Amino acid sequence: MSSRHAAWGCPVAKHLPAIDALVNSSLLRAEGDGAAVGHIFKSMAAQSAIETPEALLAALEAASIRAAVVSIMEPRDAEWVAEAHRRFPRRILPAMIVDPTLGMPELRRVVDYHERYGMRCLRIPPFRYTLPPTDRVYWPFYARAVELDIPVSMNAGMPGPRRPGWVQDPRYYDEVAYHFPELRIIMTHCGQPWTEEAISVLAHWDNVYMACTSVAPKYWPDALVHFINTRGREKMLFGTEYPTIPWVRAREEIDARGIREDVAPLFFAENARRVYKWDADLGA
Repeated sequence: MSSRHAAWGCPVAKHLPAIDALVNSSLLRAEGDGAAVGHIFKSMAAQSAIETPEALLAALEAASIRAAVVSIMEPRDAEWVAEAHRRFPRRILPAMIVDPTLGMPELRRVVDYHERYGMRCLRIPPFRYTLPPTDRVYWPFYARAVELDIPVSMNAGMPGPRRPGWVQDPRYYDEVAYHFPELRIIMTHCGQPWTEEAISVLAHWDNVYMACTSVAPKYWPDALVHFINTRGREKMLFGTEYPTIPWVRAREEIDARGIREDVAPLFFAENARRVYKWDADLGA
């Protein structure tokens, strides 16, 4: 870590209340997504299933995380996430993964989940479909997200699963932001190895943000940390995509990255509240 980053360090960062901008509902199963990404996230094999909303909140609290956006990864998880949201509406916010190649039935499911389960974010990983974000199959889902006034969260950078990564080059979001200026786009996964391209897109468009998920903070490029602390102070969101990155590890490693004291509240919580339009409970 450079002396510049050390000088910017926030010694109380690990105690600030946080919102995890992306958690996967695979936490309900001990095996999680280990088969696809276990070669990268080796700690997943030792993680236990989280079976109740109370257990989830307790695990979050252990890392000073007050609230989380939980992505419904499979239809069988929808009722669990919805019930957690109903019981703790300011601490659990449902998102959902969608398959844009399914067309109108999937668009109808988006509306159903929004109305029935309180879903407030679409999660679309381009690597699953080997189609870049500019492909026309995605456009009806962008339009539907604008209509529902919810963000779209999409991977940017080389995927964890061994699938072609070119479809997640951050430069594709430049065109999406141009055609959908009302759409709140949340890039995820730090954009690596295209970090500079990701930063350029973030700086270029008011409606593009990034959640620093699925990359352990000690591996964040220095350029990304510098952007968090400067021009990106209102564009960057804390996140883990648990179970890929353990919550306690994320908080401990961020402490060493030198997030500025005046930036930390934005990064850990306030930017997420604004982008998701969610009055999340950050405690006393």
